[in-house]
Amino acid sequence: MVYFKDPVCVKEALLVALEVLPENKNNQLKELVAFIPSTVERTHFEIPIGMIDDFKSCIIEFKKTKTYLWLREDFKNALYDMEIQLNKKIS
Repeated sequence: MVYFKDPVCVKEALLVALEVLPENKNNQLKELVAFIPSTVERTHFEIPIGMIDDFKSCIIEFKKTKTYLWLREDFKNALYDMEIQLNKKIS
């Protein structure tokens, strides 16, 4: 489970990341991202154990792109916060 300060920001940042990266294994991630609530309230979101690594690799690969460099700071912060939480889940 991850906690989002701004779920809309996280959802949009992940959609941008998934749009930029190759589509071969991201279809499941796109389906899961669609279930992130579109609310401005703090919330939590359950990520299946098997998809934690997929989300982590998606964020890591996206950070290597030029699109990431042009991304809004609040989107970058949202992805960074999610990455930290996902890393704690594995450790």
